[in-house]
Amino acid sequence: MSTNLIVKERGAGKTTQLLYTSETTQYPILTQTKYAADSLLKMAAEIGLSIPTPITITDMRRRGQKMPENIIIDEGYNLIGEALDYYLGTHVVAVTFTDKLKEKYGEK
Repeated sequence: MSTNLIVKERGAGKTTQLLYTSETTQYPILTQTKYAADSLLKMAAEIGLSIPTPITITDMRRRGQKMPENIIIDEGYNLIGEALDYYLGTHVVAVTFTDKLKEKYGEK
């Protein structure tokens, strides 16, 4: 199973796309803060979507249970860094990414 990166400018609909994906798949969204999770629920309700309750980093750390099999991450840069630090047991200073969609479809 691959991970898709959604790379768009600020205000271009990334979060809206995640909300529709979350409703369709019923995968919860992982976000940094409770405020962000509440904002996602409010935004989903405003556009008539029913999504699973978003999960925060704090929720994830507190869970004594297994994480859901699939999650969607909103505003991933900070979360990716934290996850890599945790997984590798050291602070990750930099990570590179190639925009696979631009690579595949080209930018015209």
